[in-house]
Amino acid sequence: MDQRSFAVLNQLVLANTYVTFQELAQTFNVSRRTIYNDIAKINDWLKESGYHTVRKVRGQGLYLDENAKEKLRTQLHVRNYPYYEYSPNERRAWIFIFIIAQDHPIFLNDFIELFLVSRNTILEDIKKLKEEVNDFQLQIVSERHQGYTIKGDENDIRQVLIHYLAFVTPESGWYKIIVDSALANKSNQEQLLRPYLLFNNDELLLLKNLLIEYERNFHIEFTDEILNNLIVWFYLFSRRIRQEQYVGIDPIEKEVINSTEEFKGAKTLCSHLSKDMNINIPDVEVCYITKYLLSAKVNYDLKPIYKNDELKLLYHVVENMVSDFQLYAAVNFSKKEQIIKNLLVHLKPAYYRIRYGIKIENILHDSVEQNYPEVFCLTKKVIHHFESLINQPVNDSEIAYIAMHFGGWLRREGITLSSIRKKLLIVCTSGLGTSRILESQIKELISNIDIVGVISLRDYEKQELSVDFIVSTVPLPDKGIPVFVVKPILNNKDKERLLRLFNSLNNETDTDQLYSVDTIMDIVKRYAIVEKEEALKQELRRYIQSPIAIENERRKPSLGDLLKSEKIVKISQVSDWKEAIKQAALPLLDQGYINMNYVEKMIENVLKLGSYIVISEQFALPHSAPADGVNKTGMSMLLLENPVDLMGESVRIFVVLASWDNEQHLKALEQLIKLLKENRKEMLCAKCKEEIIKLIQTYSTR
Repeated sequence: MDQRSFAVLNQLVLANTYVTFQELAQTFNVSRRTIYNDIAKINDWLKESGYHTVRKVRGQGLYLDENAKEKLRTQLHVRNYPYYEYSPNERRAWIFIFIIAQDHPIFLNDFIELFLVSRNTILEDIKKLKEEVNDFQLQIVSERHQGYTIKGDENDIRQVLIHYLAFVTPESGWYKIIVDSALANKSNQEQLLRPYLLFNNDELLLLKNLLIEYERNFHIEFTDEILNNLIVWFYLFSRRIRQEQYVGIDPIEKEVINSTEEFKGAKTLCSHLSKDMNINIPDVEVCYITKYLLSAKVNYDLKPIYKNDELKLLYHVVENMVSDFQLYAAVNFSKKEQIIKNLLVHLKPAYYRIRYGIKIENILHDSVEQNYPEVFCLTKKVIHHFESLINQPVNDSEIAYIAMHFGGWLRREGITLSSIRKKLLIVCTSGLGTSRILESQIKELISNIDIVGVISLRDYEKQELSVDFIVSTVPLPDKGIPVFVVKPILNNKDKERLLRLFNSLNNETDTDQLYSVDTIMDIVKRYAIVEKEEALKQELRRYIQSPIAIENERRKPSLGDLLKSEKIVKISQVSDWKEAIKQAALPLLDQGYINMNYVEKMIENVLKLGSYIVISEQFALPHSAPADGVNKTGMSMLLLENPVDLMGESVRIFVVLASWDNEQHLKALEQLIKLLKENRKEMLCAKCKEEIIKLIQTYSTR
């Protein structure tokens, strides 16, 4: 057997239950077909050695005979065997990193030894890598005595470096690599850790301390993820500086950067770095490092943020984005100033990231779009304010970060806690927006908990904790408190797993659950003889505590669900806009969705705030807060043949929106906005309600 086959056998020997082909494929980062081949090799070896072969049970998986397991444990000294198969993407990423970071020649055999693969495999990897970097105007060349080198502009080389680092970032982030002083010894034993020998632990810790000192001086705190990324990036930049491979900076850009407070901080940081690492760091590299400090995501920023005209403009941009988001989402944030302040803290580094072309991948982008499609869509509608300031489009990755802020606030407002709960702490390394979404998802999922706070990894390390359990986005050092590691945005499987873990934690103290089991046992004993009472109790407990299937979200009604035929009124004209709102609201009022106070509040809002409810040509969306008299989420429509003047705006369609909370209406509202954007003329020209209903139904499935 080869190394991987032996590692697969170890997994089967150590397993207490069935193991599926899919689980083994994921564990070893290979295809199912590769595992089939490994099992064939294992079975051949087991037969020759006089053991029972691996059995496959349909619907369950693979298992080994218990006697065979026992003998193999003794004779082969079975342990949790450290084996990892690098994917082609990972190998190409590491090859690029090693070529640009090593201060000595690196050859083909170095990569063969690093990844334990064939010569042909590495040659194929390098061929593919050459094609990839060619898109960035870079070339990989090899010379007999100098090994592999990369030719091209240094700015492009570092941009590609950041790109490839994303492929090799450990699942729990760079934290362990940075703080683990025993890395070299472990790397010799564990194939997975071998490439990380590239990093000098003392220099990584030096950079960490310098960046923490920078935080203190500037009264900010980087997110854990960004702090660790900066340490690794700056370490690799220093390797390039040692080789006298310097970046280029535009003179005007350099002048702007030199005028910032962050440049002074970067100069101090680089001065210490030069002295302690014995390298010369020219001013052009100080400017380059300043770019990354300006662009880094932070948890908080206590510095005055409006010091220059540029940032004053950014403040007004955020104000407009929040105001428009409220308008399009038909919600009113009770703490508007707070959300403006928090969003500003995020948008400042995003502004510099986009301005200086620094690309940071948002691994949560797909999760945000999938789990919060309406919020993502609404954020895209308001992002034009920011795009106008930076004079270029904002990519979906950055929009996802902003959507997380809005989504977190939407779900946070109006949520109350019950008085008797277990205490839970959240440790999140991804910043404010992500932590708010995670916090609100957990609140919605588990009712009887009290979330005492959301803290960073560094705060967790410093604090004495008094909580019942912890939910974290990364593995944590043990403090004797149960830790549940989850993804920053929970999908259905994550939610179900978290509920199971929470139920198991409550196993000893949840008297209602235990009482239910005892009651069932009493009933069973009346009609049957129980041979293994404790085993049956355990099985019942597991069954009772298994959560039911969880919906992806509390179901949000579509436009067709809310705006049915009986809620649409078509008349010739009205006396004024106030009468139009009353007529439009009448179906909801008659059917008990709202009370009269809600109608009065909608009119009062227009008198106070102006024609803000006109969100498209000839279309108005009157609404108010849920607390103003909403009994149930609903919509109603008034279509006028003759327009009415609404404070200087001509309006023919009034859609009254009444939402019981800040979320239930979002899907319907998104569909309505799409309808108006693409088919507003058809709506205005509709001759009867049936034509309107047909349009509504078309967009209700989108």
